[in-house]
Amino acid sequence: MKIKREYSIAAVVLGGIVLLIFGMNFLKGLDLLQKSNVYHVVYRDVSGVTSASPVFFNGLKVGQVIGTEMLPDGSGLIAISFQLNERKLPLPQDSKVEIYSADLFSRALRIVLGDDKLHSAHPGDTLQGNTQLSLSDAVSEQIDPLKAKAESMLANVDSLLSSMQQLINPQTIGDIDSSFSNIRRALEILSTTALRLDQLVATQSASLSATMRNMEKVSGTLASNSDELDRTFHNLDTLSAELARGRFKQILDEMAQTSTELRKITVGINSGEGTMGKLMKNDSLYVNLNAASAELDLLLEDLRLNPNRYFSLFGKKDRLPKLSDSDVQRIKDAMKKP
Repeated sequence: MKIKREYSIAAVVLGGIVLLIFGMNFLKGLDLLQKSNVYHVVYRDVSGVTSASPVFFNGLKVGQVIGTEMLPDGSGLIAISFQLNERKLPLPQDSKVEIYSADLFSRALRIVLGDDKLHSAHPGDTLQGNTQLSLSDAVSEQIDPLKAKAESMLANVDSLLSSMQQLINPQTIGDIDSSFSNIRRALEILSTTALRLDQLVATQSASLSATMRNMEKVSGTLASNSDELDRTFHNLDTLSAELARGRFKQILDEMAQTSTELRKITVGINSGEGTMGKLMKNDSLYVNLNAASAELDLLLEDLRLNPNRYFSLFGKKDRLPKLSDSDVQRIKDAMKKP
């Protein structure tokens, strides 16, 4: 009887342990009776996923992670095993299991069904894994560029402040003060000028009024003679049109014809045609005139020296002239000339 009591106590203790383990797993969401409905997923990074992380499908909890381990091939990949408690969920073979942020602080797994309706995944298969950025990583990804821009902007502001600090020195401040003084003097000059203009307009108001009245009279005269002015402009327009259509065109045609004839005459003269062409191109006339001029010089010289040879009133015989040395030299020079 004593032995049976010990066995009973041991059985009660073992049963309590089993019930405790079953109860703890039940509270965790694990169903020990469905231990065979387990799938595996391989990830590079499983940050935030624990052995108690839930598995969701469209917001409904359908399973739970039951273990994580590193693959023994040395690749550094991590395998997650999860138990799928929802047997009514069809799981195509190309389905994906994605790690995502369930809330601000925890990470969970989410099943994304595939399109392959012909081939279903079976317990023990390894499904495709995918990882979504956590909220902190997404915020960091958005904030990092802003942080870099802010740092660059702060550096630019710092350099700008340094440049302004170097720029604003006593000499610069003095230059700025002098610039404002010059501006103030310019404004004072403008004010004085405006006052003088006001006084001038006040003193010359009568003249300005008379000028305005004269302008009104002129404009009235022009308005009253607008018909005559229109006729005058019309006549001028008609005259210019007539000149453009007839007389002016005739004058231009005659000028063009005259220019053509002058061009022909010039070409003929340059080619030696006609009297002018021969005079321009042949130097025989020049040579003959030059020879005749030389002979005329000799004749005049002889006439000066021997007038009795040409003019004899009493029939005296001509005597040989007596030539001076200068006369002989002049005759020689005349003879040498062509």
